[in-house]
Amino acid sequence: MRYLADVKDRGIILSPDRENEKMYEWDGGGMREAIVNRVGEYYYLSYDGAMPGKTPHSYWNACTARSKDLVRWEKCGVSLYSSAITRPDADCKDCCSASSPWSFQEDGVWYRYYLGADHCSSEGIPAFMYSTMLATSSSIEGPWLKKCDQPYSSGHVCFPAGKHGEWDDATASPGEVLRNPKYGIAPDSKKYMMFYSGSCSGITRRSIGIARTDDLSVTDDYYKESGNFWIKDPEPILPPSEDIENSSIYFEKDTGVYWLFTNHIYENSYTDAVWVYWTSDIDCWNPENKAIVIDRSVSTWAKGAIGMPTVCPTDRGTLAVFYDGVLGKGIGHLNRHIGLAEILLPLKLHKK
Repeated sequence: MRYLADVKDRGIILSPDRENEKMYEWDGGGMREAIVNRVGEYYYLSYDGAMPGKTPHSYWNACTARSKDLVRWEKCGVSLYSSAITRPDADCKDCCSASSPWSFQEDGVWYRYYLGADHCSSEGIPAFMYSTMLATSSSIEGPWLKKCDQPYSSGHVCFPAGKHGEWDDATASPGEVLRNPKYGIAPDSKKYMMFYSGSCSGITRRSIGIARTDDLSVTDDYYKESGNFWIKDPEPILPPSEDIENSSIYFEKDTGVYWLFTNHIYENSYTDAVWVYWTSDIDCWNPENKAIVIDRSVSTWAKGAIGMPTVCPTDRGTLAVFYDGVLGKGIGHLNRHIGLAEILLPLKLHKK
């Protein structure tokens, strides 16, 4: 595979707190899946904080940090708590993890789509099945109201996993939300689209699907077959044999190209690289149009596991890429840090 050109790794920018530091209780077990929004003068970074202890009660919660320069970050605290902490008697799909939140603003409301997990490993690592859940706020800084905390809504999700045998029958977890560029142009088009992550049971293979809606607030009980849900496309945008999960999209206005940054899974074991796919038609993706962005040869510090990417343009003519990883050659899910790479714009590939 080819590599994306002009990628410069800037190293670790956020690390788990140590004992006696303010966030140790919440992220002392590691930090993962950094998702960025730029609002005013600040970049807001949501990340998964793993509670220390490596026990079934070391839940993952969504935490927030903010920065003006992408390098110096202020940790702001927990923004979404797992329901086992706040509502231990409720039957919520996020009892073991309320994590990986993608935030989108429309008409003065912030919609946050986050991963809920109701199972975890003996070390507290979220386990299948994953659900896409909703919280809302009037501010990117919160406070956030989880839909599952509202009356008669403890089982609500944005859309369920697929039926047995479908490509996403094991997980249907959240991804970036965009306004559909074809809305009002293509027949029966929906206003919003989410690039969600799905995986199949049996020999797990992963890909990215598109869910669509005209109403960002729709949720319903997860067990309903025909509830008030986002509508999922029947097939993923790329073959599950690509084995990718989580994605962040950058649209290059000058070229009209969409670039989808995603995680590659190595031999169904761990995420080992950030890949990118590109297309000029947001609904049609070719698995041949791909390149490596970050792997162990590009990262200055992560030589094993390299986790979920999110991207954001900067004022200095670059595209910032956030990713998590283990310092050194480790491939575990815990004790991760968050790093930053920057790519010179416009995006281009290394020459063959």
